[in-house]
Amino acid sequence: MKVLKKFYVLVASMSLMFVGGCGRGGQAVRPPTPVVSAKVTVADLPIYIEAIGSCVAYESVAIVPQVSGQIVAVNFRQGQKVEVGDSLYAIDSRVYEANLKKAEAQLTAAEAKMKVDTAQLERSKALVPQNYISQQQYESYETQVEQDIASVDAAKAQVMQAKVDIEHCNIVSPINGMAGTYLADVGNVVGAMSIGKPLVTIENVDQLYVEFSISENDFYDLQKSFSLEEGRLRMEVSPISNDGIKGEAYVDFINNAIDRKTGSIKLRALMENKEHQFWPGQSVRTKLLLTVAKDSVLVPSEAVKLGQQGRYVFVIKEDKSVELRLVEIGQIHGDMLVVKNGVNEGETIVRRGQLMLAPGMKAMEMPDTQPNSFEENLEKNRKIAEKNPTTK
Repeated sequence: MKVLKKFYVLVASMSLMFVGGCGRGGQAVRPPTPVVSAKVTVADLPIYIEAIGSCVAYESVAIVPQVSGQIVAVNFRQGQKVEVGDSLYAIDSRVYEANLKKAEAQLTAAEAKMKVDTAQLERSKALVPQNYISQQQYESYETQVEQDIASVDAAKAQVMQAKVDIEHCNIVSPINGMAGTYLADVGNVVGAMSIGKPLVTIENVDQLYVEFSISENDFYDLQKSFSLEEGRLRMEVSPISNDGIKGEAYVDFINNAIDRKTGSIKLRALMENKEHQFWPGQSVRTKLLLTVAKDSVLVPSEAVKLGQQGRYVFVIKEDKSVELRLVEIGQIHGDMLVVKNGVNEGETIVRRGQLMLAPGMKAMEMPDTQPNSFEENLEKNRKIAEKNPTTK
């Protein structure tokens, strides 16, 4: 009895629902489906090439000693910012100071000998006409003075070399940059020009190069834009780990050949990095601005759905009924899509709520309670386009 009673109650309820949902002729009238709508917008849109790249120090110097000896002092901290001329290492200079004194003594002796021989040559000039000395003897005096001049020059070079060696005992930074880790400590004996065994590496991080590659399919568009902008294409850079950090770089180099193995070409851009938001070796996302596409038709990306016949949107007509339109899309810009055809500027489309819709059904537009990132991105791209008035 309880089961039958529940069945009768269910049938009665369904009957009431059917009667309440009937209109003229006994046909059910479905209420309008609530949706969030958006307007089809036309704007000038920046055209990008996106790629993954990495940061490289603008200047990088491996510090190697130019004289041999024992390190007696380390005058910097690891990770310290250094400037041109700052002392990094000190090498024991006593041997080189002794060499300098020896060279100076040899120079004094050479100058003294040249003075004596020159005086003798001057006295001999008057003796040749009187046949007190032969012409051959006089010429030997000339030769001796010339040898003395050469000896003095050689001694001066030895003095200069000794002074340079002493200067090289104080190893200084040749650039402004950031010091790396110690690769040699006090007490280590180092060799002159020990290439491959640097004492420390200094890298300039106030400016960075961003190196990346693009497909050869984009090469001609890149080349055309590079020529129009006179070799200065703007690029947006952000770390892979943090899209909130933005940097601005300018492409200054395109490689002279396309890699046949990968079908890509290497590019390099220069970026100011005064605040040190980026670091050498860091992986970054790059957005290279090629040009600006005038009067692009834009819709929110969530308004476009994929069906059996392709991508489509629902257009809300004046009587609030919806029409399904197939669309052809172009470039994606965050939550914005370029639509090549299918909709027109000013038309109203369904942004959210497509799941319960079918062609011909009525839509009821509801206020959007979510943040409108479409409008924010649209305004941002408008500002970028204003700075880059080229057309495509």
